[in-house]
Order: sequence, then structure tokens, then C-alpha cells
Amino acid sequence: MNRKHALMVIAAGTSAVALLTASSALPASAATRTPTSPAITAQPHATAVTLATVAHFKVKATGYPTPVYQWQVSTDGGAFGDVGTSTSKLGVTATTATDGNLYRVVVSNASGSVTSQSVTLGIKPSSKKSKVKTLIVGLVDKGSEAQYHQGVPYPVVDLTDVANQSPAFAGIVVNQTWSQLEPSQGQFDFSTLDASLAAVSAYNTQHPDAPLAVRLRVFAAYAAPQWAKTLDGPPITVPANLPSNTGGTLGQWWKPDYRSAWAGLQQALATRYDTNPVLHEVAVSSCSSLTAEPFVIGGEVVPLAEADGWTPSAQQACLDGALSDYSPWTHTAIYYPMNPLAGNQTITDEVMQRCTTSHAAGGPTCILANNALSPVSATTGGSAPTYAEINLLWGANDSTGPIAFQMDGPDNATYCAAIGVAVSYHAQSVELWPASPGQPGFTTVPTSTLVAWSDALRTGTAPTC
Repeated sequence: MNRKHALMVIAAGTSAVALLTASSALPASAATRTPTSPAITAQPHATAVTLATVAHFKVKATGYPTPVYQWQVSTDGGAFGDVGTSTSKLGVTATTATDGNLYRVVVSNASGSVTSQSVTLGIKPSSKKSKVKTLIVGLVDKGSEAQYHQGVPYPVVDLTDVANQSPAFAGIVVNQTWSQLEPSQGQFDFSTLDASLAAVSAYNTQHPDAPLAVRLRVFAAYAAPQWAKTLDGPPITVPANLPSNTGGTLGQWWKPDYRSAWAGLQQALATRYDTNPVLHEVAVSSCSSLTAEPFVIGGEVVPLAEADGWTPSAQQACLDGALSDYSPWTHTAIYYPMNPLAGNQTITDEVMQRCTTSHAAGGPTCILANNALSPVSATTGGSAPTYAEINLLWGANDSTGPIAFQMDGPDNATYCAAIGVAVSYHAQSVELWPASPGQPGFTTVPTSTLVAWSDALRTGTAPTC
């Protein structure tokens, strides 16, 4: 027998004594191993992936004791900050916000540390284009937006008005608040949205010749859940006496944690509804701070946000990232309302250009939209530069880019002329306001007139007013 592995057991009453030679104990190398500083044996490599897919970085290292890993990111080519992982591998979901980011890893143990080379995450166009559900063509019931400043949950969609005016409408907006969809972070309640989509589906069964398509609009801003409003610091308190507000609290919508949480909601919604046959479009409300429009910021809110670090460039970065927020919607078009940002149309033009090329680049199908349609919106209104860019992009994209509008208010006396403007700017759909305090909206317009307006959008021929 080899003495190095000799084992003798001697019976002693009820006990057994094991005699193990010293040479057969744990290897001396395990007990006396010399600590060594980490050394990287395989560096991470730069990678480029399509939007909404996961880029993987990995590193190999030696060292004793076993090293630990801390991955870091630089978003501007300068300082690096830690990202939340402690293994030799890192996965990053590609968005426009991560495009061009630098990543590295610090490997350390008690004997020292070493930092890997910095590598880039890039975005590449997708070679596959998903089939997108048909776009809404015709009139759309905007639905009620009452009390979104207070974050009051929306009820199941009310189809009474469109039923009374059938077959004038091609679509209806289902409004929801972020707080009702995700009352606790990562805990979703889609019951009201499910019920609304089921109601529209039942309506379509009863009206097979005039079915409705749904446009989903989710309000954040004042209607964001409280947990989201505190992600990046204390909420912004907006006094109730400001001219353009009814007061309330806002999260710091331009900051990374808030933006990431909003993108997470879109991922959850798209996972559940992207293939739903009733839901055809989703309105973009990333970066919103007043209504559900990303570019609209109440003038009184600006100085309050600036105190927490908001800048026009931060807003632009948020607006650029909105397409990534909605990238999980591969079969459902997104409705992106545009306006000059604080009077700066150049920023808006850049976002509009990205919208028109989004689908070709592997992103969602993006509808150029504006929510201030009126008889003068394209000429003397504040949105006139946006309408000019819409026309320019329409011509540059071989007249194929989808365009849609929302009326600027419930005064139906202006609706016919505004529909004429929409037709001249190649719109496929227009949202009309239902009854609002002091105004009847579309509810008192004769059905035959509404049908004529809807036909005008379908045929591209201006209505007779």
C-alpha cells in the first residue's frame, strides 16, 4: 500500500479511530498558497448589436485569493461609474442611450487590482423587419383625459360616443396612468387595460363593418407612481397656483433611473400586448412633464427642474432615447408627438429625422405626430416649424412616412378647416376631442359630417367646409 494514502481504522469499543498519515491531509499548496495579484488573461471585446438585444462582455483573470469583478461604464468618454454586476460577465440591453458607451472591468483581490481595456457598445441596423399591424386611417376618439394631473386611474374605455357616431371613427384612444399600471416597481396591474381591449374587441364583433383600432396612451409626469417620482431624488413639487398647472409632484424624468423604469414599463406592456390584434398604435410619452407630450414643458416647471439639474441637453438626450424606450414594440407602431423644444426647432428636427428612419434601422415604426392641429397650426401657430419639417421629411422619404395629428382643443367650429390642414400635410389619422367642460367636442357634429372628414383622410382629399 502506498503510505501516502494509508488509512487505518482501529476498533475501540463503539468508537472508531481513523489514523491518517500527515502526507495524506489537504495538499500543502492549499494551505500555503502564495497570494497573487489579479492578472487579465482575456480582455473584453467591443461589440455591436441591434436595438433591444443584449450585448455581452466578458473577461478572464487569474489571481489568489479568487478575484472579484466590478464593471464600469462611461457614457461620455470621460469618467467611469460602477454598474451593478460582480461577475466576470456583463450583459447590457442595447438602446440609443447606450450607443457608444465605453465599458471596462476592475478585477481585484486582497493583493491588488487591475483594470481591463475599455471597449465600446455600438448599435447596428437590424436585418429583419417585423410585420407591423396596420396603421389607423381616419378619425380617432381622443378619449377623456380628465384629472391626469392628479394621477387618478382611468376607468374602462367608454365606447358610447363612437357607437352613437358609427361608422365615423376608425380608432379610439385608451388612456392609462403609469401609477395604475405599475403601482409598485415591477408589480403590474393590467386589469383595466385588459378590460378596455376586451370591450373594443366585443364592440368590433358587434360592428364588423366599422371596427375600431386602439391607440394606447400612458400618462407619466404627474400620473407617475410615487416610487418612480423618488428614484433619482425627491420629487419636484409644482405649486397649484401656476398658470399652466394644477399643481402636484413630478419625478426627475430626465435622469437615468426614472428613464430606465419607464423603459421597463414599455417592455412589460409590449411583452403582453405587442401582438394583440386590437391594439394598433402606442403613443410616446417618454420625458413628459406636463401632458403626455415629450416636448411640452410648462414654463413655470423649467426653473424648478433646473434646480435638480435639468438642462435642454438633458431633455434632448431623453427625447433621443424615447425610440429605444419603445423598441420592444416591434409589431405596433408608435405615435410620437413633436413640438419645438423650448422654441428650439433644431432639436425637434433631429428627433423627427430619427423617427422617420427608425423602422429601417431596426427600431419601431414611428409616426410623426403633433397634438396642436388647428386651421393656423401650420402657418402662424407655435408648431408651424414642426409642420414645415413634416412636409420636408415627407418628400425626402418618398411620401411613405406615417403622419397623424390631434386637434388642439374641443372647439368643433374649427374642426373642418383643421381637417383640411391635416390632409394637406398627408395625415392618416386625426384625434378629435369628446365633450369637455364648456365645449361639446365632436359629440354634436352630425355623423354624416364626421364620415366625410374620415373619408377625406382616407382619400387625401380636403373636405368641403
